[in-house]
Amino acid sequence: MRTGYWLLIVVLAVAVSGLLATWRGTRQAAANAAIMNRVGTVKDIMEGIVDPSADVVWESVATNITAAGVEEKAPKTDDEWAAVQHSALMLAEAANLLKMSGREIARPGDANTKSGPDAPELTPHEIQEKVNRDWTLWITHADRLPETAIKAWRIANARDVSGIVEVGDAIDKACETCHLEYWYPDLKKPRSERSGSRR
Repeated sequence: MRTGYWLLIVVLAVAVSGLLATWRGTRQAAANAAIMNRVGTVKDIMEGIVDPSADVVWESVATNITAAGVEEKAPKTDDEWAAVQHSALMLAEAANLLKMSGREIARPGDANTKSGPDAPELTPHEIQEKVNRDWTLWITHADRLPETAIKAWRIANARDVSGIVEVGDAIDKACETCHLEYWYPDLKKPRSERSGSRR
């Protein structure tokens, strides 16, 4: 009887050990799967994913006035609507890449222009410092992109031409709000307070 009792304890101990090992292995596999490699910088993602994807959405519906008259442009075929859907999806997912902690703004040596015909820009280093000072604000701005991009994706799925125009404006506003915070914040100031301005 005592032998059977101890045999039962041994069997239970082995079973529990096996379950714990399986659980630990599953947790480790999940942890390994969660490790993501950052390949591109924020600038790379903007130039390679965000800009071209937004352009597809913005340019999919347009009114062009030519010498021949008014020309209305809008997606008509399945492939044309699919291109808008895919681009909106890329915009939404790009925000997840922008929110990965530790991603650099630009590669070493990359620079923005501080002056010129366009708005004065912060350097990548200055943008990086601004992001590091308030990560929560960066996330808030990044979250505005998928909010509008998901709307664009749904509108494209519904093949709503007028809806694309409206959501295109919303995407532009989300992008510009972030740019005014991190790229050319001088434009938020009164003209008399901007860098290099003259009274």
